[in-house]
Amino acid sequence: MSTVDSVTAEENEVLSAISRNWWVLLFLGIISLGVGIWAVAAPEKAFGTLSLIFAVWLLVTGIWQIVRAFGAGIGGGSRALFIITGALSLIIGFVSLRYFFNQDSVVLAGWVFSIFIGIGFLMRGFADLFAGISAKGAPGRGWAIFSGIVILIGGVIILVAPLSVVALAWVVGIWLIVIGLFEIIAAFSVRKLAA
Repeated sequence: MSTVDSVTAEENEVLSAISRNWWVLLFLGIISLGVGIWAVAAPEKAFGTLSLIFAVWLLVTGIWQIVRAFGAGIGGGSRALFIITGALSLIIGFVSLRYFFNQDSVVLAGWVFSIFIGIGFLMRGFADLFAGISAKGAPGRGWAIFSGIVILIGGVIILVAPLSVVALAWVVGIWLIVIGLFEIIAAFSVRKLAA
């Protein structure tokens, strides 16, 4: 068996495993969509929950980026970026959790949370953008580049003008709605691979 055939077989095996578990992506999309709609509909009530979700999201994203850094086919520059952004996501996630459980002022919490979200968006945006740029010929490359740019723009906007609690909940809510819709669409696209 040649190297090309083994790579194709491995890729087909990975695609098959992903397509069999398409429902996980659908579930995450529905959760993101539901939380996003709730945040837009009731931003003041959703703020505490959103800050907790964001902290957990940073922790999960940080672990994922560090694991991804050691995956096959990752170049040295991308590997370093994934490790750095993963470590920063973990640090900010732990600080956010600590702050969430010890918050005294809603206004201060909103400002700190806004800064953390802006930094988190920048880290995730750079990671997605560079992953998309370095993944020449990979499926979904364009979406990775596009989402990286959109997330970077969102991070810059949030850092330049930290938002009120209500506005921040709306921004995060709208972002979750968009991400949820993309995940739901992607789940059905992945499901077609199983057929």
